[in-house]
Amino acid sequence: DAAAETYLRVGNVHASMENYDTAIDSWTRATKLASGQVNAHLKIADALAKQGKIRQAAREYLTLAGMYQRRGDIEQATKHIEAAELLVSDDPGIAAAFEALNVGSPIDPQKIGEAPVTPEQDDAFDNEFSADDGFDDDDLFGIDDFETMNRPAGGLIEAARQDALATLANLIFEDADNPHTMTIMQGLDLQSNGSIAEAVDVYHRAINSGAHQAAMYFNLGFLYREQGQLNEAAAMLERSAADPTFKVSSLFSLGLINQSIGKLEAAAKYFVEALKALDLQTVSGQRYYALAQTYDNLVSSYTDQINADKLNKFATTLTRFFANSDWEQRVYDARQRMNKVAEEKDTMSLAEFLETPETEVVITALALTSEYIKTSMLATASEECLRAIQKAPSFLPLHSRLAEIMLKQDRSDQAITKYLYIANVYQMRAQPDQSVNIYQKILKLAPMDVTVRSKLIDLYISLDNNGQALRQYITLADSYYQLAQVDRALEKYNEALRLSNASGNTENLRVEILSRTADIYTQRFDWTNAASAYEELLKLEPGNERFLRRLVELYLRQNRLSQATAMLDKLIGVYQRQSPLQVLELLKELASFYPDNLQLRQRLAIAYAQNNMKQQAIAEYDALGEMQLEKGFRDQAIQTIQAIINLGPDDVEGYRRLLGQISGGGV
Repeated sequence: DAAAETYLRVGNVHASMENYDTAIDSWTRATKLASGQVNAHLKIADALAKQGKIRQAAREYLTLAGMYQRRGDIEQATKHIEAAELLVSDDPGIAAAFEALNVGSPIDPQKIGEAPVTPEQDDAFDNEFSADDGFDDDDLFGIDDFETMNRPAGGLIEAARQDALATLANLIFEDADNPHTMTIMQGLDLQSNGSIAEAVDVYHRAINSGAHQAAMYFNLGFLYREQGQLNEAAAMLERSAADPTFKVSSLFSLGLINQSIGKLEAAAKYFVEALKALDLQTVSGQRYYALAQTYDNLVSSYTDQINADKLNKFATTLTRFFANSDWEQRVYDARQRMNKVAEEKDTMSLAEFLETPETEVVITALALTSEYIKTSMLATASEECLRAIQKAPSFLPLHSRLAEIMLKQDRSDQAITKYLYIANVYQMRAQPDQSVNIYQKILKLAPMDVTVRSKLIDLYISLDNNGQALRQYITLADSYYQLAQVDRALEKYNEALRLSNASGNTENLRVEILSRTADIYTQRFDWTNAASAYEELLKLEPGNERFLRRLVELYLRQNRLSQATAMLDKLIGVYQRQSPLQVLELLKELASFYPDNLQLRQRLAIAYAQNNMKQQAIAEYDALGEMQLEKGFRDQAIQTIQAIINLGPDDVEGYRRLLGQISGGGV
């Protein structure tokens, strides 16, 4: 049924863009339009499993089992019941399905319950590695077993070719009025009759007249590659790679083309990009970010260090893997197993596993050692890990697991040494994000290790993550300070300041760094440098009363009286807006430390007067006037006596006579 096939392909497009709900809706429509849509039901089951809707997925697998049961294909019916069993092994509906198959009664998918019968604590591996999960001991991905599932399509490239042809054929139903459609139909007819050269000419005529279907680009790329016209094939596949439906198949084909003509660097890039596009569909959240970073670094590491033998072996492995008809399901199953044995920050990539011949050894060792650690069988865990390292010495997660075991055995120094080795290798492999993770682990164990923290700072700077670099600089400088290496602490704070000057959006960190340097200079009685630090702080936060007050005190200590007075007036302005009494307390405190400072004494007298403390104001003015006369500041003394008179003292006449004497030069 053409309509059902159309909905099936529409669902495929949505699935390639991770729009699984929409994809499932399209596939469901296909099953309603045409009975016996095995492929649609299988896609629905796979998508539900990817979404974590395992009970719905299990029902869909049992629906498939029922379809095969009605066809008399007991082997396939059994396989699909087993697929459901992998998802909900303890559900009574599974046993009921096996029994129905044995006695010949209809399989009922609805016997799968809405929730587990008995909620049991989830074992981290839940017999994952002891039960038969469809993988041989020597072949994690089943790349030697090409036809274990009865799927209608072949491997990756063949399935994409079929999809491209079907998409083009369906144009007659979807876009019959388009002037390009009949030209494309003519090309399809010629291609189906084996007239490849004529078909290619017709397709190009459609492209030249404005047709731009990705399916046609991929189809042309496939035909050109079959004919040995590799440059033309690459040009078409570059275009089809822009479409999510054909992205993985196009990139993989481009890798094969470049490998065949000796362009190994380009081949490596395309192979890794193909696996990246595929692998990212299997993860989400933190794992998605970590995996994307891993692949970005893998592209660089492959292209920087091309090894022909290694690449050719990798290409052979990929070719065998993608020739498998159920490669999509095996990718998903492999991802589930990889996630079981790796932290989110250490997410393993499909590329790394496919290029590792000892994949099954590695993943089994990680699983077993995890179980041994849980049961405190640390010596056994260490032995198992060392055996696996002998077989796969370059697989770093095994070394990381060994370091973890060492920590459990209270061998912290050895664990740190091992972690340092791992971090260095990750850097040599151009995987700085992984090095960052390892350095962070080391610093949790040895937070005062200034060498490791310095390495982490350099890594963050190389990654243009200046914010994290600055935070680590602060911690590093604090460590030096706690180690009584104050000069080194100041050196690191100053390095951090230089970095912050070259970075954007670091004002808060600059404030923190400058505050700490100012405190150190103050503790060392280095008033000049302390004042310079607070001046920089004041530029960042002009109204900060703490910075203003520190500057007033520092200027006074250096006898920089004009600057101290100017800063004091700014601080008084801030306090007056908030709490006028703060002004009085500030001036009283400062005057007690600097009793000979005329500016301070004058402002204190004014503050008393403003707070209606008449007697205190008169007394302060009186003392101020005497100091001014002693220093020969006659004009200022006149102003001070006048201020006293304005306050209305008890002996106002006496002050008037004094004012007259001063004004007449008698005093």
